[in-house]
Amino acid sequence: MKKNLLTVALCGLIFAFTQTCANATGLFYTNATYPVTATGTKVQDLSKLKKGEANTNNILFLVEIGDAGIDTAAKNGGIKKISHIDIQEKSVFIFWRGLKVTVYGE
Repeated sequence: MKKNLLTVALCGLIFAFTQTCANATGLFYTNATYPVTATGTKVQDLSKLKKGEANTNNILFLVEIGDAGIDTAAKNGGIKKISHIDIQEKSVFIFWRGLKVTVYGE
């Protein structure tokens, strides 16, 4: 029994270290937002920027549900010209990981 628990724990650590994320990953907990890109689109008035979001969730690295694509986020916000993109990542060890893509533009 102890050998099985050790094997499961080691597999969990391997998954945690081999996550495919862009910037920030904490081993046990992550709550970070970081920029992905800026397109160079000139924005005259920042207060008039539209915002669109798309999400995905992963449970135990076994099931991933959602569509966190840039195109989906832009469509959700009614955005034709993308100004910049942020990604927010939240995770709790290997139990849950959420990814939110936020697209800003006009």
